[in-house]
Amino acid sequence: MSLETLDLHKVKHQDAEEQIARFLNWVDVPCRIITGNSNKMKEITKKMVDKYGYHCYNESTFNQGCLIVIEGNYKGF
Repeated sequence: MSLETLDLHKVKHQDAEEQIARFLNWVDVPCRIITGNSNKMKEITKKMVDKYGYHCYNESTFNQGCLIVIEGNYKGF
């Protein structure tokens, strides 16, 4: 399954909320948001995902710079 993806590399922290909002306004979930390894970018992304009533989790233990956005609660595997 191919997920719609927002890549936040090269996006400034102050511009991230607007970029995420534009993306979440039109995308169907599940989707992917690439934050890179910036903890601040991850915090901003998680805040926006929560604001939209969605939840997110790391794509994998090997790639923690990418979040998968879903509806409902993620209970793990």
